Amino acid sequence: MKKYFYLLTLFILLIACNKKNEYESNLKIENQSLRNKINDLETQIRLSDSLKRTSQVTIANTDVKELISKFNNQKYQIKISYPKSYFQNKDITYPVLYVIDAETNFGGVSYIVQRLIKDKLIPEILVVGIAYNTDYKNFYRLRSRDLTPVEDKDLRMGNNDVDPTGGASKFSDFLEFELFPFIEKEFRTKQEDRAMYGHSYGGLFGSYAFLDKPHLFNRYLLLGPSLWYKDKLLVNQASSKSLNFNKRIKLYMASGELDVRTNNYQEEFIQFLKQKNISNLKLESEVIENETHRTIFGVGFTNGLRFIYGK
Repeated sequence: MKKYFYLLTLFILLIACNKKNEYESNLKIENQSLRNKINDLETQIRLSDSLKRTSQVTIANTDVKELISKFNNQKYQIKISYPKSYFQNKDITYPVLYVIDAETNFGGVSYIVQRLIKDKLIPEILVVGIAYNTDYKNFYRLRSRDLTPVEDKDLRMGNNDVDPTGGASKFSDFLEFELFPFIEKEFRTKQEDRAMYGHSYGGLFGSYAFLDKPHLFNRYLLLGPSLWYKDKLLVNQASSKSLNFNKRIKLYMASGELDVRTNNYQEEFIQFLKQKNISNLKLESEVIENETHRTIFGVGFTNGLRFIYGK
């Protein structure tokens, strides 16, 4: 009898130890999660403090507006870069280049545009950048939401969090029904001449607009487009979709030679378009030697502007 009692006692102790180990393991996971959140918060506080101590640099001939979209309840910061003649001759109207991801690229975009205008390689244009005026981490979450055509609940990009996706339709409604009317009312623009620039997810959104909403733009400059998204959804659409344009469309795509996955899907996408012999479409595709997904910007943006605004 004592033998069974000892065995029962030992069994109970083993169960208690296992439960204790499981509890300690869960506690460690919760503690680590809490530490990560505290670290993120401390990083944001340090960034905020540094911005308070740092004076901002102003880009000449620029302005900033704000719009709140009724389609996704998002407040957008709209950055404007004027051509130099804008305030000198009030009879001139200008083509508009709409820039995705102006949170990070507006300065570089504005500079290259000015250089090409000065050398008379492109016409004078009004640059309109779309930004969120938020921190770096939230910027990537919001662009993931706005620039992807369908939802992907399983997608993880470099972290364990699932970023929101599938908001491209609402974002395009913001462009068409809120941003375009605002820009065309407030500024002297050629309403029939809209271009867009997008990189990575921005290139994905541009490809979506080109296939599904071609009335939005007549010039597309797309770099490193994320055409791998959702099992290359848009590449497959380019293969199967019937495309007819009632106006002249120019499409420029470029990716870096070292960005192998992206340039493979880009070339597949472009090949499907070429096979269709689409009237009113002029396209150019480049895989640029020795460039990566990030370094494609300088040469790709320059070449792209010269193509979409060229004769």
